[in-house]
Amino acid sequence: MNRRNSRILRGLARFFVRLWQMRRVLLLVVPYLLLLGWLFVGGGRMDVRPAELYGIPEEPAWESPDAEHWFGTTGNGADLFELSRLAMATSVSVAVVSVSFGIALALLLSMLFVFDPGERRFKLVRIVGQTGFLVPSMVVLVILTGGTGGSLGVAILGLILVIAFHLCPVLADWFQEGESGFDVVAGYVLGLSRREIVMNRILPKILRRLVGVFAGYVPVVVLVEMTLSFLGLTGDRLSCGAMIAYGQGLIIEAPWMSIYPGLMATFVVFVLALLGWRVSAALRTGPLPRLF
Repeated sequence: MNRRNSRILRGLARFFVRLWQMRRVLLLVVPYLLLLGWLFVGGGRMDVRPAELYGIPEEPAWESPDAEHWFGTTGNGADLFELSRLAMATSVSVAVVSVSFGIALALLLSMLFVFDPGERRFKLVRIVGQTGFLVPSMVVLVILTGGTGGSLGVAILGLILVIAFHLCPVLADWFQEGESGFDVVAGYVLGLSRREIVMNRILPKILRRLVGVFAGYVPVVVLVEMTLSFLGLTGDRLSCGAMIAYGQGLIIEAPWMSIYPGLMATFVVFVLALLGWRVSAALRTGPLPRLF
């Protein structure tokens, strides 16, 4: 009984020590979750089309910003603040999905080579990465999305490929850095297999740094998604980029329909970028390659 209790106490002690070591990251998670909760909780329908939203009826019912409608209303009387919030929720959703799958794909491709004991096992990954930097990634993404006449699914697929393509050489460097650690050398001395060393001693450190990669790339991809929607390459759906594009035609009659969605986007991206920078610094992720 005493042994069982002491084992449980040791486990709890290690758990609380781990929490204390990650206190800075955990404190940053709270505002991150609050921001996401504000974007996604509540709201109306998500299938609103900007073309219908910004259509001008015979008798427009729009109102300028006031105490009741902070961002004013559209031609059909819809609250622009609520629509801007829903539009940002869509952009953030696209970014979260794209970055998550992009990181997962990059990790999967890197793991195909990491169990090879040869010193030049990542040579192919680096060659492909260096060759790809000769072609601007944004051009490739625009061709992919524009070739289908505007599709959100193809845009997400293009973003996933671009993220994975640029992240693979970085992961290769991280795996090689991890192999030079003292605990890894000790593992080889103790007779552990390469699979045990990679899975138990190198991979956990990589996964920890990938949290910072995720936090750092999300605001970048949000900006890219809004740019593509502004250009009309993601279909007719609710997005701050599309709202700004459609609002340009009403800049004289109702300027708030273009300006205020831009202010909403600026605020959300700024907060995401600030939190992402702090998370990356706390986890010591290191410099990341520029996607676009």
